Amino acid sequence: MLQPRSRSRCRPGAAAVEFALLLPLLLILLLGTWEGGRMIQITQIVDNAAREGGRQAATGQHTNDEVKIAVCQYLKDGGLPDYTSTRDSVVTVTDVTAPGTDAKDATQGDQLRVTVTIPFGDVKWTTLRLIAGQNTSLNGEAVWCSAKDEDYPTNVTPPDGF
Repeated sequence: MLQPRSRSRCRPGAAAVEFALLLPLLLILLLGTWEGGRMIQITQIVDNAAREGGRQAATGQHTNDEVKIAVCQYLKDGGLPDYTSTRDSVVTVTDVTAPGTDAKDATQGDQLRVTVTIPFGDVKWTTLRLIAGQNTSLNGEAVWCSAKDEDYPTNVTPPDGF
């Protein structure tokens, strides 16, 4: 009985050619994952900065400008650029309940909204635009209720019988 011949041929370089064909696709996937991960990382920092600003504003002890500086300092401590000089365009602090009121002048229970917006182009690691476009911005927002202490009443009238 005849045995079939094995058809194993020596194909030197076939793996190198296949790798060369797949390399661009692998690089795009890798860089896209890298850019997406960076976007998630920065979004987390921006969200935390907004929450810290909301916490500062809710104490009733800080003005809107002081809250903005605290948010910019948080961003800087998180490894992002220093936005202190442009804080009015990056951070907004608004009293939702009484618009136009400063955070320090808010009454107890007022809703205070802190919004942080930074351009992704300032913080991305690659120059490619695989996920985010040129005008993509990352936003964070926190809404806290003012927990400002109310003044203790000085003219308390005792109840009847005392």
